[in-house]
Amino acid sequence: MDHILEKELKEEIFTDKYEYFFTFLNDRFEYVVELWIKELEKKFNKKFKPIWILSSKQNDLFKKENFIVINKSLAKIKEKLKKNDVIYIEDYEDTNKEFSESEFIQKLMDKLIEKQGRVFILGFTSSHLKINNPKVKILGPPPKIATQFDNKIKQARLFHYLNLPRNKTRIYDNIKDVKSNEKYPFYISASYTSGGHESGIIYSEEDLDNFYSKLRGINKKLPFLVSDLIRDIKISPNINAIICDKNDTRIICITDQILRGNEYLGNIYPSIANKREKKIMIKAVKKVGHYLARLGFRGLFGLDFIIDSKGNVFTVDLNPRRQGGYLTNVLMALPKINIPEIELKLALGERVNNFSYEDFQVDYFWAHSKIKPYFKNVRILNHFQRGEPSDPFKNIGSKYKTIFYPRRYLFVEGNVGYIIISGDDYKKIRKKIIKETEILISKNLEIYI
Repeated sequence: MDHILEKELKEEIFTDKYEYFFTFLNDRFEYVVELWIKELEKKFNKKFKPIWILSSKQNDLFKKENFIVINKSLAKIKEKLKKNDVIYIEDYEDTNKEFSESEFIQKLMDKLIEKQGRVFILGFTSSHLKINNPKVKILGPPPKIATQFDNKIKQARLFHYLNLPRNKTRIYDNIKDVKSNEKYPFYISASYTSGGHESGIIYSEEDLDNFYSKLRGINKKLPFLVSDLIRDIKISPNINAIICDKNDTRIICITDQILRGNEYLGNIYPSIANKREKKIMIKAVKKVGHYLARLGFRGLFGLDFIIDSKGNVFTVDLNPRRQGGYLTNVLMALPKINIPEIELKLALGERVNNFSYEDFQVDYFWAHSKIKPYFKNVRILNHFQRGEPSDPFKNIGSKYKTIFYPRRYLFVEGNVGYIIISGDDYKKIRKKIIKETEILISKNLEIYI
């Protein structure tokens, strides 16, 4: 069954001179799509336009000629509440699955292939994309490999196999086994989760029951990963890297994550990890990258780490995809290094030019953060866009901030907006972005009654 809630597709997409591609990179990643269009046009010497795949329609500041809103969960929420002015941001993996299963989108793809000879798909992740047509080209890592290592159980086993620095973990087939064997407190993660969703610290059986009740259907049926709590956390770094070939994994960026509890909000560049800690993390990233490369993985990926007050390094998460800092990493690297250009070459099976970690680095600080409500079910009071995402990288000390979705709408879950700032001091940047994010939440959102 299709779960398309809204669509706007101009009739001329089947007859005009443009080549159309599908992109899932909207809201905080929208700006980078323009860079991708330039690369596609340069590579193929023709004009390209996107068809946007959305979880919810954005406000009028983000105008899109052609878009499709597909979201099974939002359809159910609207039906239950008997309201249309509702926003719910679905997980990318769920959107990919619904996109792959949609009869309408399949017919649309067929008509575009008849016109163009092919269709490109540009996603945040290729996990759970199931497209069998050889004329459909994914601009990212192979979906089968991405889906396999998007699974937290597979990741834990990979970390063990590669002997990475890691925490003690246990795998349970079901929640009943967790209850029977674990002592509180502990950390639990469902099989498919990202950004801290469907994972967290469990202090009691009541917490565990509450955790389980909120899981998506797919996660209730799959195993769970349980780990010891890591005490006295100093920082939670992330390394973004790109796999260019076998035994060719290159580091792009090392940042510290901005977290709310275990929930991911953003990153600060550069990481304050010391040389020894960075050396340990880079070694782990290259081990994972070389392993994935042997399987045929090409493109961006990342690892999340935790470093405690004693300097112990723990590998905690693998992201076999573009990451939350994708836009900021792209903008930081320009004009010296063009990440979409490298990604396009890898997706087409071409060799890339020589570049190194040093080529990506800059001599200033930046931070970005999702504007994520503290509670579910809030009303959006205002929407706006101040500046352009590239501004903080062109004018150090400036900022970009926006609310993506329409005012007066009920916002159920997800990130409602985005902020990027730059400066010359790590501590000031961290303090400033946290404070500004809190102000944006308090001034532009209210609890829905």
